[in-house]
Amino acid sequence: MKILKLIILISLLPLSSKAQVVFSEFGAGISAWSRIYSTPDETSLLVNPSSENGKTTTVILPTLYGKIDLGKSFGFRGRLGYAQNSFTSSLVLGDLVRNEKVVQSIIPVGLSLEFKQPLSKKIVKSEDEDEEAASGASIISKSHIIAGVGVSRYFIQHTFSRDVIGGEGSLPESKFSGNDFGLNVMLGFTNRITESLILTIFSQYNTGSYDHRIYSEEVTGAFDVKNISLQGVEVGFTIGLKLN
Repeated sequence: MKILKLIILISLLPLSSKAQVVFSEFGAGISAWSRIYSTPDETSLLVNPSSENGKTTTVILPTLYGKIDLGKSFGFRGRLGYAQNSFTSSLVLGDLVRNEKVVQSIIPVGLSLEFKQPLSKKIVKSEDEDEEAASGASIISKSHIIAGVGVSRYFIQHTFSRDVIGGEGSLPESKFSGNDFGLNVMLGFTNRITESLILTIFSQYNTGSYDHRIYSEEVTGAFDVKNISLQGVEVGFTIGLKLN
């Protein structure tokens, strides 16, 4: 929470007392989140994991977002996403076949301080030329470079199941859940494609990790704690409705 308070404090420094706080935009998007790590991953839960130190995985992340403007250059962007992936393994011992599956759901909730710099402008002319001469045409920033830094909270749930063929040991679905924090840094480009619609293309680097208990097969109740990384690069786009 100290990080979040610091971001809010920094965002208020460049604003004058006349700056308006406006709910300016909301929409939806989709991105590809490539998690990059060399630590144990979710397959550590399985009897026959694919790798000792995990592997790079990419998940599709649909998102919803909303934006609040703090003056002309700064704003807050909040978003809510949902990603799901599954991991399986099999172990064959003679006539005994043990199949295990982990279904992972991650809900990232983020808040970022965003800075935007206009690249091009569009002149909106009045229908009445006499009125235009008197008041001047409106100028709208059509394209922007944007950059942001923020904090994310990840809500994580694992559903584990085991099916044993040729013997005992099958387990019904069990659910494990938890949450943790991480930071993110974003760089992107926005373009106002119509008066109401705005396209944003972005790349974001996410940090974060969580701890997971891996229980021993030999000793009842004994477990190791594995730290599983959530860091990775996210690339995607959003389509938003501009409210002002």
